[in-house]
Amino acid sequence: MSDDIPERREMIRSTVITILLTVVFLILGLAFWAWSSPAVIDTSPIGVLNSINPFVTVLIESLTMLGMFIFFSVTVINLRLFISNVRAGWFEVIAIFILIIAMSWLMFGSGVGGVTAVLSLGFVVYLYLLQE
Repeated sequence: MSDDIPERREMIRSTVITILLTVVFLILGLAFWAWSSPAVIDTSPIGVLNSINPFVTVLIESLTMLGMFIFFSVTVINLRLFISNVRAGWFEVIAIFILIIAMSWLMFGSGVGGVTAVLSLGFVVYLYLLQE
């Protein structure tokens, strides 16, 4: 990664976009969580997906949480750079990783939490490789 700090205007635009995408993925995750409730699962889209193939539901929920992890990480990294002109460290990335995995585990169970953890670790490795 370069040591150049982008213009303030570019940072604001990037931060607004990533915040919006984080919120979109959060709303999708909450919708899937609400649709997974035993009271409404028979009439919800999750119930239809489960009747077709239960693994599709796990994949969609995991990808939703992965999207939230990616955009929330980028938001925090951009905000830290915007506010303090210092790039975010690994503490922020790992804290967000733990937060998203805990949310995924609590909302959808251990299967989705595990798959989200593996996919999110792939993004963390990608961030690590970007440093080279």
